[in-house]
Amino acid sequence: MKDLIIVGAGGLGRKIFVCLRRLNTDHKWNIRGFIDDNEHALDGKKCDLKIIGSLSDWEPQEDQVFVMGISDPHIKHVVSDKLMAKGAKFETIVSPDVIMGDYVEIGEGSIIMTPYNVESGAKIGRFVTLLGSTIALDGRLGDYSTTGGFANLTYADIGKEVYVGSHAVILSHIHVGDGAYIGVGSIVMKDVPAYAQVFGNPARIVGERPRY
Repeated sequence: MKDLIIVGAGGLGRKIFVCLRRLNTDHKWNIRGFIDDNEHALDGKKCDLKIIGSLSDWEPQEDQVFVMGISDPHIKHVVSDKLMAKGAKFETIVSPDVIMGDYVEIGEGSIIMTPYNVESGAKIGRFVTLLGSTIALDGRLGDYSTTGGFANLTYADIGKEVYVGSHAVILSHIHVGDGAYIGVGSIVMKDVPAYAQVFGNPARIVGERPRY
């Protein structure tokens, strides 16, 4: 049995902990705790798991595996790269409630939670966080991207480090460039340039995200 450590003790990390307990009925892991640079992240929160160290100082061991509990696309890219450079191995987590089609590809370190559809042929990159969202036949979601609850990604082509807000809809055949931000409830009816922030119905460009 390996120790499992959740990277990030914020809201997403705690949601993942609940999911992991449901998946761990066969005691595959010893769910050991969170690592987070904010030692007060759990202050005032009811949680059965504790912060056991910091992201910056943690040294992965052979008997440890990790789960990505950070939602910000760029931050999880940076954090996962740093931990993997030290030898960390990340688990891919799929909630038992997810309706999964055939021939779905899911990259290392990704999290798929809550009972929504991932249809046949979908391609989900590395360290993707897919929360309560639908992705249709042959849709693509690039590395490090995150979706909020009830987003409908249809079979759009979504790049890397994209954030899709809750209840957003991206129409079929749309391309969303790397680093873009889709605001809550937006209806995306045309291609979104890389690093653009869009919002509204129909979605319009309202700003630009930093190019790190």
